[in-house]
Amino acid sequence: MSQLQNLIAQAIKNADKSFFNEDYVKQASAVIIALRRAGFEIVPAKPSEGLIDFACDNLPFGRLKQQDFIRELYVLLIENTRRFP
Repeated sequence: MSQLQNLIAQAIKNADKSFFNEDYVKQASAVIIALRRAGFEIVPAKPSEGLIDFACDNLPFGRLKQQDFIRELYVLLIENTRRFP
């Protein structure tokens, strides 16, 4: 199993010890918390228009190397994705 699968499996196992009437919301919350603690974020496959506009307005000015531009854009989008559903 991959590291990500193990992380999710462990979060579910730790969240709910019941054998019947499991609390799936509690399990899902535990998975999201575990992923964020490990440095992951769950984001939509396509960014919203609000997020695109925000990124355009907040990208750093000046000349950037291609790698630096992509890095800055990625961080900006990931850190703000929850603000623009």
